[in-house]
Amino acid sequence: MDEEQAQEWRPHRYAWPNLTDDSAPESSKESPENSPVSQLAALDTAIMICVTKGRSVRTTHRLTKPRASIGKIGGGADMQIDDPEVCPLHCAVAITENGVRLYDLDSVNGTYVDDERIQVADLQDLSMFRIGFTEIVVEVVPNRNYETV
Repeated sequence: MDEEQAQEWRPHRYAWPNLTDDSAPESSKESPENSPVSQLAALDTAIMICVTKGRSVRTTHRLTKPRASIGKIGGGADMQIDDPEVCPLHCAVAITENGVRLYDLDSVNGTYVDDERIQVADLQDLSMFRIGFTEIVVEVVPNRNYETV
């Protein structure tokens, strides 16, 4: 891991809901018109996080802000799933210029990409990751009027 990656701002499990753009380091702040979310809107695409396996199958969340947390129902996460092996704030996704970055939020049971436990991983269209017994796919889709969860 190079020095820049080591110093990268990364959300932490218990601080995630309290984070604002003002709490992130200057290097991670972007102007609204140049943000990855704005760039996606300009390309007429949306990023969807879709549960494909587990108790919450068919649950979908459209990323409408730069960062979103994923966790157990009742835990206060942006996307809540029904899985006893998932922490209240288990992991988070952030939109980047090249796709989506997945962060484990110091979860007990881990976040997995290709059956490998990760702390941080870059995801592309149709990338899959697993938390607990739940499998989730990231999709980049044409922008439509999706109902957000």
